[in-house]
Amino acid sequence: MSPRPSRFPLRPLALAIPLALGAVAALHGSLVSAAEQAQEQQFDIPAGPLADQLNQFAVQAGIYLAADGALTAGKQSPALQGRYSVEQALGILLGDSGLQALRTGTGRYQLQPRSEGSGLQLDATRIQGNSYQENAWGPVQGYVATRSGTGTKTDTPLLEIPQTINVITADEIKARGAQSITEALRYTAGMTGGGFSDRVKIFDEPTSRGYSPTPLYLDGLHLPYGGGSTGGALQIEPYSLERIEVMKGPSSVLYGQNQPGGMVNMVSKRPTAEPLHQIQLGTGSYDRKSGAFDLGGPLDDQGQFLYRLTGLASDSNAEIDYVEQQRLFIAPSLTWLASDDTSLTLYAQWQKDDGVPEAQGLPSEGTVFANPNGHISRDRFLGEPGVNDYNRKQNALGYELSHRLDDVWTFRQNARYAYVDDHYTAPLHGYRFVANPVTGANDKRYQTRYGVDWAQKNSVFGVDNIAQAQFDTGAARHTLLIGLDYYHFNSKFDGQYDYNPPIIDLFNPVYGQALRFGNRYKWDNTVTQTGLYLQDQIKLDQWILTLGGRYDWAETDNRAPLQGTHSNVKDEAFTGRAGLTYVFDNGLAPYISYSESFLPQTGTNAASQPFEPSTGKQYETGLKYQPSGQESFIQLSVYELEQENILTTDLANPGFNAQTGAIRSQGVELEGKAALTENLNLLASVSRNDIEYSKDNDGRKGRHPASSPPLTASLWADYRYIGDGPLSGLGAGLGARYVRGSYGDDYEGSFQIPSYTVYDAAVTYDFEHSVLRLKGVKLAVNVENLTDKTYVASCRSIWDCYYGQGRTLVSNLSYDW
Repeated sequence: MSPRPSRFPLRPLALAIPLALGAVAALHGSLVSAAEQAQEQQFDIPAGPLADQLNQFAVQAGIYLAADGALTAGKQSPALQGRYSVEQALGILLGDSGLQALRTGTGRYQLQPRSEGSGLQLDATRIQGNSYQENAWGPVQGYVATRSGTGTKTDTPLLEIPQTINVITADEIKARGAQSITEALRYTAGMTGGGFSDRVKIFDEPTSRGYSPTPLYLDGLHLPYGGGSTGGALQIEPYSLERIEVMKGPSSVLYGQNQPGGMVNMVSKRPTAEPLHQIQLGTGSYDRKSGAFDLGGPLDDQGQFLYRLTGLASDSNAEIDYVEQQRLFIAPSLTWLASDDTSLTLYAQWQKDDGVPEAQGLPSEGTVFANPNGHISRDRFLGEPGVNDYNRKQNALGYELSHRLDDVWTFRQNARYAYVDDHYTAPLHGYRFVANPVTGANDKRYQTRYGVDWAQKNSVFGVDNIAQAQFDTGAARHTLLIGLDYYHFNSKFDGQYDYNPPIIDLFNPVYGQALRFGNRYKWDNTVTQTGLYLQDQIKLDQWILTLGGRYDWAETDNRAPLQGTHSNVKDEAFTGRAGLTYVFDNGLAPYISYSESFLPQTGTNAASQPFEPSTGKQYETGLKYQPSGQESFIQLSVYELEQENILTTDLANPGFNAQTGAIRSQGVELEGKAALTENLNLLASVSRNDIEYSKDNDGRKGRHPASSPPLTASLWADYRYIGDGPLSGLGAGLGARYVRGSYGDDYEGSFQIPSYTVYDAAVTYDFEHSVLRLKGVKLAVNVENLTDKTYVASCRSIWDCYYGQGRTLVSNLSYDW
């Protein structure tokens, strides 16, 4: 690539150079005052040569910056995007350059090497580079994220994304002691995951804005999933993540076929330029034992090669009798910084889960309602010891490539192969009571069961190619994406069933009865999708217009080898997205948006024609607020979301389905996160959701889907004592989760689950402040359901109810150096 002429003079022995005096005079008429330097303003400067970056910054900020050109020669600068004061912005731009900015007067700065004894004036202010600057795919210091890559596939401030994006940082996951993705999402507005995911724990199946299951992504690429009733899902270890991002509403424009309620994107830990070392030992309730490590940093003196190695081992029992859980996990990654313009990251992960699961699913009579025999115990095991078994092996291998072609174009490619092989054996709950075999009375004590023994192998290959351009057309600045993505998903299932296994006494079970498996069923299903998408983020002054469109070609090929059936359906779909945001100087950002989704359907109608994809559309308006000079973020959203072309009974052709069903979701969400002081953090959220069947032929029209609470709210606060004395280093947290009662099934006459409130707590201690002065040693103790409240978290039918988790303690001792 030929050298580009620099707009920042680079004369080795040059005198001080006024970089932007003429431009500033033309724009402002005079230099800004010192008071103005403390005010924040919006910047949008892409990464590039430091000299060019400082030149652009001086013009935008309206300052006079003087420097010896030799100081900036060969140095690069990170991007500057967001709202900052002049001093904050200079700190970010200078980064690890070894330079500092000296303020020499009103709106005047001098660039100098960063060193002690440099002869600087005592009354001058030095702005040094800060090694931490949040980017959309990296770590966040604290609980408050300000950027996201999920909502636009670009490094964009949350204020500028015209859709709700919730970010759960690694610090928040750690502070609340979350042991799964389901637990990590508990305090997020509009997300519900109680019941099956909480109790069974081998899958994560969150619900977003009433739609379930919410699809899971890892680093922007889809994860294989076969559905909770048949498994086949990777379960991502929270310790391996930097952040979890939830994008609410349809996301097909950027990600292809999806449920309309939203998506969850998990961002993995990646190699670091700064050395990082952590080991962690844990214990807790139900004989929990765990160990973990997280290591990272440069491999060479030049910092060209960076690494990260994260691992974990855990072993525990559970609240339910006989249940066990074991996990081994390791994830290596390597980054090669080939040049200032090119980087390549290779990564892999391997995970093995073994245990004795219990699918639960208890009758409403005995959990929600009274039973003649009392209430069923929370620790009741409905399976058979020695029969129940679950094991899963999962792995992933991929790479992330980024190359900056010039000042305008950057190319990125993200590719991954993921594979999961799991096997599940257990008797599951049935759907009726049977007479007492001793007395012959129908005393609602004995229940039927059915047995499953299935194995599933799911694999997915995905690649996302992105060409990103940043350029100006007049006064408008564009961030343009042209993307081409592809994924190939294959699912192989081999299952056996026992439809008449031994019945079970729900109140005094007797185990040891054999199961007889038969009724074999197999499938071999493949889904491929190719999508071409275009997105433009257009900034004009403080307006941001986001436009996107996508065209997809999808093919679903289903085979049932034992039955000899085969179907192949090809679909094409266009989806669009549009949003408009205005960012005020005080950090308020109102927005309005429209987005679409599609999801292919399997099967055929009465005329043997394949079903069209179901479609989703959402209208959303909201307000985001990031106060100047504060570490806080608040967002309010109001939405209407509808999914159409849902399968329902064809009244004219009994035994067939028609695509005349629809579900509508309306609601409002409010979420806030803030570091109120240096030692006090606050998280709060509330969500009001009204979801119902708007069209249906099965008696559900106007009904609310089961396990869809109309109101949820949460509050978490933690405080860390800073100062001298015996309390130094001590911290404490307290949280509350409220869920208003929801319906227990979808039909007329449905029962309701009672509302409940659960409290969580945490205690932390930093041993560096103790008499032992152990730097880097910290203890954290987390308690879920502090009061050990017994409650029913959700029901899918009168035979399928799930208790919430009882009081559970988890403690971790970590050492960082």
